[in-house]
Amino acid sequence: MSPTRTRTRAAAQQRRAATEQAILDATEALLETRPFRALTVEDVMEVAGLSRTAFYRYFPDLETVVLRHMAGIADELFVASQDWLKADDPDAQLLDSGLRIAAVYRDHGRVMQAFSDATGAGPDVHQAWRSVLDSLIEPGVAHLEALIAAGRADCERPGETIRALSVLIDRYMLDIYGRSSDVDIAEPVAVLLQIWRRTLRLR
Repeated sequence: MSPTRTRTRAAAQQRRAATEQAILDATEALLETRPFRALTVEDVMEVAGLSRTAFYRYFPDLETVVLRHMAGIADELFVASQDWLKADDPDAQLLDSGLRIAAVYRDHGRVMQAFSDATGAGPDVHQAWRSVLDSLIEPGVAHLEALIAAGRADCERPGETIRALSVLIDRYMLDIYGRSSDVDIAEPVAVLLQIWRRTLRLR
């Protein structure tokens, strides 16, 4: 391929990526002020500064935009949880990981609420989000089992315990940040750490 063709293709890919990101950013901005069910393609494209027809060159529907957001948020949650999963002192590291996870919910709470709002319309967004949670739960269970074996934690039924605690985090954080990002993350994290520490008996 000639250098000119290579540059042309690269420029086209950059334009496409920029347009997709503009649509994603516009959707998240609108979800800060209205529920998913009140959102329209026209609204999104007006905020993005693009034509309505341009939307369908990148996404088939708004549910797919939400799914794209979901993938990015899942990556952020995975990174936020890694410190605890690798920590030599799991109790000491729990606070830092908790704050980082809470920050993801604070920063993306409205679009995360849209995952629930979009259930049953188009792609099964709710089931997709459950799959995301499952992918985060599995390494947590393995880590807890290793801690129990090493005498660093004490809890029965580690698999179901981690699942219950993970769902608790998701529901509790979404109840707070699905409506507003104004709550200081230190407040809900303090509550959750109390529950995790007493349940897992970390040491």
